[in-house]
Amino acid sequence: MFRVDAQHSYAPPHQGPDWYGKILARNKFSASVYVPHEGAIADALALAERYPYIRRVVPRIDPGGLAAVPEHPLIVSVHLSKPDAAEFRELDRRGLAAELDAVHWPFNASLPLALHGIPDAGALPENVYIKLTGFRLPVSAELASRLRELLRYPGPERLMYASGWPHGGGTWKETLAAFTQSLGAMPIALREQLLGGTARAFYRI
Repeated sequence: MFRVDAQHSYAPPHQGPDWYGKILARNKFSASVYVPHEGAIADALALAERYPYIRRVVPRIDPGGLAAVPEHPLIVSVHLSKPDAAEFRELDRRGLAAELDAVHWPFNASLPLALHGIPDAGALPENVYIKLTGFRLPVSAELASRLRELLRYPGPERLMYASGWPHGGGTWKETLAAFTQSLGAMPIALREQLLGGTARAFYRI
């Protein structure tokens, strides 16, 4: 079992890195992907050096901001504010993946991609992964239905759980509970694929 929260930030001062590390450990998560919502990339990387559970850092950038992203082993993907063909080409040249909010889909790109959110099931190319965010209590029947559709296609190997915490309201544990309730009774291997296996593959952890 190697669980990964594929997207989180912090809510200082009381819910910072120390608090979050304890939450992960209590829920048997081994690693996380830090997507800072503000602040310099250097600050995020420095924080990751202090907290080993942060296995990857995903900088958020606006158009034209890719030049500010340093070469660093903890950075294997970048969150773009919107699709941009020139930045897709540069990311591909640098061997980095792209991440975008699912509302921007579809667009053309051949490099590995992670969509944040839960898009409608449909024709997703093999290079596209989905970060399953947006689960909140009480469980939404519509969201649970869309999750089951995504399990059929593109399948669990391209789906990864991401709390998205602290955005969206609720506690971190409530977000996980909403996800597992939406998922329902599933084989352990499938659950662990969604809770860590896919993220390990996408982020090369």
